[in-house]
Amino acid sequence: MRRPDWKFIFPTICLLLGLSGCAVQPPQPAQIDRVSPEQLAALVQAPTASLTLEQVVALSQQGNTDAEVIRAIEQSQSRYSLTPSQVLDWHQKGISKGVLDYMQQADALARQNAMADEINKREQVRADNEQKLKRERDAARLRSMDPWFYGPGWGYRPYWGGYGWRYW
Repeated sequence: MRRPDWKFIFPTICLLLGLSGCAVQPPQPAQIDRVSPEQLAALVQAPTASLTLEQVVALSQQGNTDAEVIRAIEQSQSRYSLTPSQVLDWHQKGISKGVLDYMQQADALARQNAMADEINKREQVRADNEQKLKRERDAARLRSMDPWFYGPGWGYRPYWGGYGWRYW
């Protein structure tokens, strides 16, 4: 009977063990918490206009500059959500392009700010949960260092009577 050739078997075993060590599960993709359109609509407050579009037309027709009309809109804290066809209609009625551009930009900025606030809230909740898990992990580590953690008979535990100092 012929003896096995260890020059061939030993590298083969090492190769198989090495490859089995590489057989790990791939990392899971990051979970993205998406905001549905309904949630987005609830986040962004409905546009409010204490200065109506008719009043903006009147201001424009009175000869006020774009900056003055925009300042009046800012002071009234009005916000308008206009569709492209409405923008064309109001431009034909007398609102200048600069004022309409400002209205669109202000609405887009308000939406972005509401979305950023929601993202910040979710990130804060995630960070708080992560801190809580770290505290729990650290507490578990400290418990495992306690000489009484493993129960009786697990090594040397000098202890000064009652509830005194423990040395480990």
